[in-house]
Amino acid sequence: MTINVIKEQILQFLSSETPEVMAIKGEWGVGKTYSWKKFLSEANSANGVKLDRYSYVSLFGINSLEAFKYTIFENVIRKEIIGTEASIDTFKNNASGLIESFGRQSINIFKGAPIVKSLSPAIETISFLSLNSTLICIDDLERKGNSLEIKDVLGLVSLLKEQKKCKVVLLLNDGEEGLDDYSKYREKVIDIELKFAPSPEECSSIAYSDNKEIFPRLKELVINLGIRNIRILKKIERMVDLAMPLIKDYEPEITEQILHSLVLFSWCYYCSNSNEDIPSLEFVTSKGYSMFGIGDDEKEDEKDKKWKTILQGYNYQLTDELDLILAEAVKTGFFIEDELKAKANFKNQEIIAAKSEGSFSEAWRLYHDTFNDNADEVINGLYESFKENCKHITPLNLNGTVSLFRELGEEDKASEIIDIYIEQRKDETELFNLKENNFFGDIKDSEIIEKFDKTYKESVTLESPKDVLEKISGKNGWNQSDEVVLASTTVDEYYDLFKSETGKHLSSFISTCLKFGQFGNSSDQQKEIAKRANEALKRIGSESEINKRRVKKFGIDV
Repeated sequence: MTINVIKEQILQFLSSETPEVMAIKGEWGVGKTYSWKKFLSEANSANGVKLDRYSYVSLFGINSLEAFKYTIFENVIRKEIIGTEASIDTFKNNASGLIESFGRQSINIFKGAPIVKSLSPAIETISFLSLNSTLICIDDLERKGNSLEIKDVLGLVSLLKEQKKCKVVLLLNDGEEGLDDYSKYREKVIDIELKFAPSPEECSSIAYSDNKEIFPRLKELVINLGIRNIRILKKIERMVDLAMPLIKDYEPEITEQILHSLVLFSWCYYCSNSNEDIPSLEFVTSKGYSMFGIGDDEKEDEKDKKWKTILQGYNYQLTDELDLILAEAVKTGFFIEDELKAKANFKNQEIIAAKSEGSFSEAWRLYHDTFNDNADEVINGLYESFKENCKHITPLNLNGTVSLFRELGEEDKASEIIDIYIEQRKDETELFNLKENNFFGDIKDSEIIEKFDKTYKESVTLESPKDVLEKISGKNGWNQSDEVVLASTTVDEYYDLFKSETGKHLSSFISTCLKFGQFGNSSDQQKEIAKRANEALKRIGSESEINKRRVKKFGIDV
């Protein structure tokens, strides 16, 4: 049933004062409640709501018929304030409606007072008697409390229609467990039943109905993935709204990447657990150049192949560092502004460089855009462009290029571009810190790893081991350069340091060095720190009986 048919039936229902019961059924999240409220507000603005009073009730957690009755009464408002935001103007214009609403809510204040506590049942009974000719929407039927039976809810709905001359709308999720009584009694109670099953196009039009500049592109993207869940569509909109002010001065391609990736990541994050045909977010963010058929020797199962096909159909090719920031924001619901700006700025410089003549991105088109037997042309084009554009190429792109060169038999050129990259970027020390920067684990080429590691260790401005230990002793944090310094310290240097140090810092220095070997997941570098410190302490302990006992307190047996 199309949205237009649903809307037409709802508007017709609202325009009549004839007591009726309408049920709107549909899958979870497709926008039943959202659309009902939207169409109700539109009808009210056009004077298309016949009854003067309206009550919206969620059955979530309601456990008794009396509580249900009272909640309907408590939530009654006059139709004049349907769909309006609270403000001074609405207060002035709708004073009578607000006073009525406040008056009903205030009964709760008195219900708990000792003097009238015994009158609560009577108050609830009287409140229900006042529910005449009211438009009532009952939501979340399947989420009612365990002590409230659906047959009792439907019985009350029938009473509201037959005796109280009310118009009632039921919103319920199709296919949920526990709705057997609905199916059993619906024929006696329901006058109109609408199947709410909008298409992705219709859902996107519901969620993105305003005139925001980004909405046309967002609609294209969510329709491509078939997203029908309104909540997810609104979550995507929220994340986009948070990101846009932070990247307003960048190239249009940055906006496109943020829209494109946020839609995909949100779909994967919120939907993959319930649908195995949808790629997991972890799968998507782990895909580097393997999406191009390069450097991935692992055997893929049928599910992975299917997921790759979906990503290719969405034109998602490569996860970069900006994407990782976006993926993390989808999971947490917020951006760390400095991180987003830093990654977006770096990506922006890449894009500007890519637009120049002879860009590296253009050279890759020789690989992507043809099935010609042009391996030599591809190699030469990438090789020459690499040398020109080295400053704008990420380590991940380097790994992908090196992998392609090796797979096409160009080992010498593969090694050469690694050396060119290191030479031209050697001043960017942290670029070579793969322990921090190899986000995907996708930099796998052993020569890159070895040369980057060597370059990083040589580039780090080495503090003395004593300086490092003074800085990190007694603390839980340190950085990679601190580890490099301590791992580069020889056994002799640890011996000299421990022998020369006196006072309260000595025990802290020793404990800090030894704890690197006590982590459950200690790296080889961390184990090396503990090993060298251990050997130095054994040497000290072997020098005298008193030192033997001194090192023993650190767990060192000589």
